[in-house]
Amino acid sequence: MNIDGFKILERNDVVQSIIDYREKGALRGVFLGFPILHEYYTMSLPGVTDWTGYAQSGKTEVLLELLLNTSSYYGWKHLLYVPDVGTKDEIIGILIHKITGKTFDKRYHNSNYITEAETLKELDWVLQHFFILHKTDRKAKITPYQFWDLAVELKKSHGIKTATIDSWKDLRHGKDSNGESFGRDDKYLEDVLSYRNMIAEEYNLHLHTIIHPRNGIEKDKNGNRVPPKPDDLKGGSEWWNNGKVMITIHRTQGHKNEFSFIVTKAKPQSVAKQGEIKMYLDVTKRRMYWEYQGEKIFSKKEYVKPNGLSFDHDEDDDVPF
Repeated sequence: MNIDGFKILERNDVVQSIIDYREKGALRGVFLGFPILHEYYTMSLPGVTDWTGYAQSGKTEVLLELLLNTSSYYGWKHLLYVPDVGTKDEIIGILIHKITGKTFDKRYHNSNYITEAETLKELDWVLQHFFILHKTDRKAKITPYQFWDLAVELKKSHGIKTATIDSWKDLRHGKDSNGESFGRDDKYLEDVLSYRNMIAEEYNLHLHTIIHPRNGIEKDKNGNRVPPKPDDLKGGSEWWNNGKVMITIHRTQGHKNEFSFIVTKAKPQSVAKQGEIKMYLDVTKRRMYWEYQGEKIFSKKEYVKPNGLSFDHDEDDDVPF
């Protein structure tokens, strides 16, 4: 029995690919600048990461910095559709602030205010590495299918490695790639997220999506907000079913610059693992750091493990199952 678009694998279909797979090893992503983070998350090609967190939790700040690090370290290029961040100038301003450590806020004109020369120096580099999709008609809407198809075009023409949506609510939803309505959110999400996963695999892209949790903030017995989980997303079961790596960025009450980086789903396990780490945001530099033995440790291209720090895989008998 033949089914169009499918076949039973034979030896000739896989012999070379399985040899190549053995040579390369299981899929692993690139180092993103932080040894502690490397234990829980790497950005792989192909790959899919879904990000969530409450408003102003820092999820966009985190993701933009990690993307910026891949550009600085490896020359990666990215497609961004991030209207949730702000205007085109605010988006570029955030990236330049992270590069230079200089702010566009004129309240700091006597200390950390960026000059025109510094701005122009970094602008061309930013636009070479970040393809920022900008809306010119306020009534215009793009579908996820259109966005990911654009990512494929830019992969072929300019070699981009990732594509980011921030946030999911800013796209047009409910219809398939042919414009036909699904009528049910779960059926729509099942189709559109499966399409996304296929695009990532077929074209060796990493696709990021930021999704806000549903309304309603659960609190623990101490009155602190509980981190949102994948089930807290609209259509949560489909996000969970189709998600690969899922991350929650969570800022607890009373901590201005501390946040939790929580991996709630890790698939495949070679690129990420479930767990939580604490990190911080240096507001002046607009850069992330983590603290170890009283020292602020910012991102660096070279993987250097601090003295005395141990990870699970340091043991020779550690196995991933």
